[in-house]
Amino acid sequence: MSGEHHALSPSKFPAWAVCPCFESDPKERADAAEGTAQHAALAADLGGDESPLDALSLDARESVTWAADHVRTLAGADEIECEVRLQYTAPDTFAHGGKSVVYHGTADALILRGNMADLIDYKSGADDREHRPQLAGYALALFSMRARIKTVRCHVLYGRVRRVDSWALTQADAAGIVLPILDARNDPVRAPAPCDHCSFCRDRMTCPALIGQVEAVAMVNQWEHLTPALREPGAITDPDTMSKALTLARFVATWADAARKAATKLAKDGAVLPGYRLQERRGVRDIADLDAARARTGLTPAQFVTACKLSLPKLAEAFAAARGMSKAEAGREIETLLADLIHEGTPSVSLVSDRKGLA
Repeated sequence: MSGEHHALSPSKFPAWAVCPCFESDPKERADAAEGTAQHAALAADLGGDESPLDALSLDARESVTWAADHVRTLAGADEIECEVRLQYTAPDTFAHGGKSVVYHGTADALILRGNMADLIDYKSGADDREHRPQLAGYALALFSMRARIKTVRCHVLYGRVRRVDSWALTQADAAGIVLPILDARNDPVRAPAPCDHCSFCRDRMTCPALIGQVEAVAMVNQWEHLTPALREPGAITDPDTMSKALTLARFVATWADAARKAATKLAKDGAVLPGYRLQERRGVRDIADLDAARARTGLTPAQFVTACKLSLPKLAEAFAAARGMSKAEAGREIETLLADLIHEGTPSVSLVSDRKGLA
């Protein structure tokens, strides 16, 4: 199946729902190779082939295995279709057959049950972004392809955090979500809006909405209620004011990151930026032969081990090679064998955008 993306791909619907001017950055998509590999491994696993799991890291294998098990449980005895192309068609007197394709996309998994269907989409990351509009796009396409379908149950599987977001849609529900997004996107005078998708947008360096946030900071007198937060963030005690300051900071940080990347590229290409210079940092160093290193230092094994850090994924790979088993199996066995020896550090805490809290 072709990996082409339609100009109105449902994968962009979540971004267009908040900013109809969003344009995905090809460089950001290229950085998503790990997610692509996990999707391919999931499709293969559901089809009975576990070999692609061996190419993934231990954490990724566990995420994909969890997702595959969930889909199988959801399906029961029903057939699971993977990587299903879904296209939404609309009446067109000039099109062949009287209908034209408005958009198409690919659902990770589909389970058909009479007049009901389950649509599944796998996300390799955390659940910090809204993906319901994407599933609504797939659902509307499915409704247009199969008239007998009355209800579509949607499921977004978040691998990193092992969470499932499930809800049901009728055709009217799906149309109510998707058609306004398409109308806004096709509006010739559409206007951009700063949102959580800015950091993945191709136009983040030139977007007037994002630049407007930066200008707001520069012209601090126009933000009297936020002046303390801009000059002394620690002085803010009111949660609402702090929330506004944090939102402003996020958008400014997105613009600043894009500016930094663009400036670095310019400097690498030979430009001289007044007040700045390129600085090369030494690459990460490690020891290629641990046995030789211990022998030369004269340390005892116990003393030498205190300076070493064991990688669980690499240990699982070595275990798999030694025992002649798959990396996924080795990873699970290592977790069981060393359960009482594995020390998990204190979890880190960060403040992220709560879409569910804003709904």
